[in-house]
Amino acid sequence: MSQPESTQADTIRLAIESDIYNGVLAPGASLEEGRLANRFGVSRTPVREAITQLVQAGLVSKTAHRRAVVANLDAGTLLELFEALAELEGSAAFLSTSRMHAEERAELLSIHTAAAENLSTNGDPNVYAKLGSAFHQCIVRGCHNKALIDTTEWLALRVLPYRRFQVVAPGRLQRNQTDHDAIISAIFAGDADSARDLIKRHTLEQGDALMRFIALNKTSHADFYPSTLAEEQRL
Repeated sequence: MSQPESTQADTIRLAIESDIYNGVLAPGASLEEGRLANRFGVSRTPVREAITQLVQAGLVSKTAHRRAVVANLDAGTLLELFEALAELEGSAAFLSTSRMHAEERAELLSIHTAAAENLSTNGDPNVYAKLGSAFHQCIVRGCHNKALIDTTEWLALRVLPYRRFQVVAPGRLQRNQTDHDAIISAIFAGDADSARDLIKRHTLEQGDALMRFIALNKTSHADFYPSTLAEEQRL
């Protein structure tokens, strides 16, 4: 049975994200729909959907001739997004410390435990990334403030592809889990101030680590991926 087109689009988007973060696709590399469709064995429809999602996230841009290319990442904008998200998640964590229901705390602990098990058994890093997103989402929703939840989740969606870089950055997953250990401990201890400060620092450090990672990849493209600007020939 074939996958639904929406699922196919997610699979294609995640694969392209990984190629971008790993340096396989350099800034300026063309994403040609026909070659991508052949690569993944699908029609052009899920390919177009995946590219649209990547454009919305800022990882891909469309030229005047409607040609999709890997975008040059704007470091300043990314840092502003992470800075705003850190403030919002901090406020949500502060409120969640006293407002989360017992069932929500149990769900948060279950997500955190599953992530730890995935990491300890060298599981699929993409699964870990999804669990990490669920961890943050659970804390945000636990604040029970609809305006704050809606705003935070909208911004979290904007930076989701950039947060995912951790699955390819050396050492980031273990650091991420250590941070989550401290955050969940503060929430369960009822220490709202610490919960707020810890998740703010955690999210800001994600942005800082991403900037360092992007800088390193930009300087190494020519040396390590000399053919990436002609990527459309492979795709």
